[in-house]
Amino acid sequence: MSAARFSGQESRQQGIHWRHVLVSLFNHAILILFTIIIVYPVLWMILASFKTPGELISNIWGLPAEPALQNYADAWEKARLGRALLNSGIVSIGAVLVVVCLSSIAGYAFAKFSFRFSGIILLVFVFTMQAPVPIIPFYVLFVRLKLTDSYLGLILAIASGAIPLSIFIFQAFFRSIPNELREAAKIDGCSEFTAFLRVVMPISGPAVATVSILTFVGAWNEYFLPLLLIRSDELRPLTLTIQVFFLQFGRAEWNVIFATLSIASIPMIVIYVLLQRWFIRGLTSGSIKG
Repeated sequence: MSAARFSGQESRQQGIHWRHVLVSLFNHAILILFTIIIVYPVLWMILASFKTPGELISNIWGLPAEPALQNYADAWEKARLGRALLNSGIVSIGAVLVVVCLSSIAGYAFAKFSFRFSGIILLVFVFTMQAPVPIIPFYVLFVRLKLTDSYLGLILAIASGAIPLSIFIFQAFFRSIPNELREAAKIDGCSEFTAFLRVVMPISGPAVATVSILTFVGAWNEYFLPLLLIRSDELRPLTLTIQVFFLQFGRAEWNVIFATLSIASIPMIVIYVLLQRWFIRGLTSGSIKG
């Protein structure tokens, strides 16, 4: 009986082992499939940016016979990408600074203080993540404040849309920080705001990185708000510049268009690669302690 029981346990363990193996293989297959779906269009765009117009038609799926580096020179010169990159950089970095400063303070207040209607106010912020923007009142407000066709107006407009989600991320992260740290800083003579700046924020790198990446990518890719608020050619960000360039040259010079898109993608890829470890920690840290 003992031998039969041992044999049955061994067969069950082997069955469990093979089920784990099959589940692991299935999960990896799904991840590989999604990776291919996401990476292949980007890789194809980069390869197409090194092809000549004729090769782009005759050899659409293969590697370029000889890299056409002139495509990038033409894209930089014809599309005026230098000015467009500068404009997008100013707006994106400005939006990140505004969002991090305001949403971190608000998230800290929601996480560490109890005040009347705090839960309702937080729910209002959460609701505004999905609420549509009333375009006409929004535009009229910015016109009356004389914030159209300016860096400041575009930065504030983009930041206003990113702040609700950022408050939610900071609030979830700050809840995982022990209150003993605040109390120890206050015993040492720090005010509440000083404790926030000197104790809480220095250990909030994951949340700051998460909010910074999401805000930067959103501002860098923003199209509608620049279209609504920007009129001057000198202030056009990258999205509007690519649109104008596409309308002028897109039908005849697709290889240059792909080179332009490749250049526009580089900053986002670099920032995410550099901060991905902090980004993942910031997204998951709020679930460790509730």
